[in-house]
Amino acid sequence: MAAIVFVAVLSLLLLFQLALALGAPWGRFAWGGQHPGVLPAGYRIASAFSILLYGFMALVVLNRAGFLAVLPDAFSRVGIWVVFAIFALGVAMNAMSRSTPERWVMAPIALVLAVLALVTALSPAAERSFSGMVLDNGNGPIFCTTVMESYPPQCGRDSPSVRGWDWNNVAHEQSQATRWGEYSFTGVHEDHTIIVVDAAVPLR
Repeated sequence: MAAIVFVAVLSLLLLFQLALALGAPWGRFAWGGQHPGVLPAGYRIASAFSILLYGFMALVVLNRAGFLAVLPDAFSRVGIWVVFAIFALGVAMNAMSRSTPERWVMAPIALVLAVLALVTALSPAAERSFSGMVLDNGNGPIFCTTVMESYPPQCGRDSPSVRGWDWNNVAHEQSQATRWGEYSFTGVHEDHTIIVVDAAVPLR
């Protein structure tokens, strides 16, 4: 929930920066309030860059909360703390602004975003749905992020291990010491390990 509220508030800031970049006369609320009306070209370019930054922050937060899976988990776990630090710094910077509107509007917004980012950073890893091949060549089960064409099949080196997997509970193929199958299951992905939280369902 904190991640969703974070993105909603951040979206308002994104629209605000877009308006500034397009020439809205709201400069007193941004960049120290040095230009109360329409921002000069350099500041408008900076506002346009902020849009890209906010969009990337939203990806990091949603990825950390488990709503998206477009970034590596290790990256989002570190990235969420960077997001928190940016907005914590933003609270101080906006609070020290010479512009009264910026102090009274932007500082509280930055504080809200910092708190929401902190809550997301401290929350446990979210459960996710996984679908694909699980393989065990005798060294323990792994979830194949890539599958090499061979018999028996092999997984790519970046494939995470799977904890809590029981081959006795699922139908699978086997060749010598290698067992494998394609399944759908729910788990928590942490530190290059997927922890299974429910029964796996064969895909075929």
